[in-house]
Amino acid sequence: MSAASKLTNTVTIKKLADVVATVPYLLGFHPSQSLVAVGIDDAKVKGVVRLDLTQDPAEMAARTSHLANVLAGNGLHHALLVGYGAGPQVTPMMDAAMETLPGNGVALGEAIRVDEGRYWSYMCSDVRCCPPEGVLVDPSSSVPAAAAVVAGMRALPDKAALAATLEPPQNLDQDRAEKITREVCAQARKESRPDDDWFGDGVKRIVAALDQVQAGGHLDAETVAWLGVCLTAKPVRDMAMTYVLEYDTETHVRLWTEVVRKVQPAFAAAPATLLAFAAMCRGDGPLASVALDRALSVTSHYTLALLLVEALMVGLSPSEVLGRDWSQMADDIIAQVRERPSAAWPLLPEGW
Repeated sequence: MSAASKLTNTVTIKKLADVVATVPYLLGFHPSQSLVAVGIDDAKVKGVVRLDLTQDPAEMAARTSHLANVLAGNGLHHALLVGYGAGPQVTPMMDAAMETLPGNGVALGEAIRVDEGRYWSYMCSDVRCCPPEGVLVDPSSSVPAAAAVVAGMRALPDKAALAATLEPPQNLDQDRAEKITREVCAQARKESRPDDDWFGDGVKRIVAALDQVQAGGHLDAETVAWLGVCLTAKPVRDMAMTYVLEYDTETHVRLWTEVVRKVQPAFAAAPATLLAFAAMCRGDGPLASVALDRALSVTSHYTLALLLVEALMVGLSPSEVLGRDWSQMADDIIAQVRERPSAAWPLLPEGW
């Protein structure tokens, strides 16, 4: 289950075929076995929420109630529903959603099912526009879909393909990367002393990496290893989030994507969570979702990742879930480290 709250870019919808052609770009992948709600305001797409289909009545009620809460909670009181899959799989949950949403203040403009390049309406019985065999959709003729491509949006084959974008690059020398990381860990253990400024050093490394990526550069293995080690300290990781206003979100996304792909797996939880945070800041719920999956696959109890999962589920922004502005957050982190400098020492994973 994933949600994208308040998209940064809006897409104008003129016909149902535009909805079918555009939803994969809004999600970042072509959905299957899914129920998608497209929030509409003044004929523009303002948000999109995707739910996994279920046949369990209790779970169905919980998911459709969650859907209504996310839409209404983000001020989206008009929506289109799109189910993906065969009729017997989609219809039960579609029926539940069509009953639940209007009862929670979300008016439905249309509800359709998409399967094998065609769509069928649940709200129109006129065979002239909604024939029994469905309506064929040609994505290549959709102006909004073309605009999405021009804007740099993508529609990967499925969610697994999106998750695969976080896998290590094919040319990564894993043995060398591990060797360098172990050398960095050894140095970190040696230098974790009261007179070492681990916090200041970690923040400098983050800023230097942001500068390098913003300039179009890439990170070498030693830089990635040091970032992975420094980010095991909570104050250093949290300070990285406060730079969201000093660098564009695309720079943050590119940086943390590269680190997640190149860092040793045991160190991936922090950069994957920072990637999710950056993705949420630019309204990219699908990328945030797979990044959080990655973080929790490394450390299932990673607190910040769990907080962001909850925020994603209910459509909260990162600042809303953290409950403070970035400058205040930075001041609080610095004060914490001054009081207890050892809080910024690296906490190396077991075996490192």
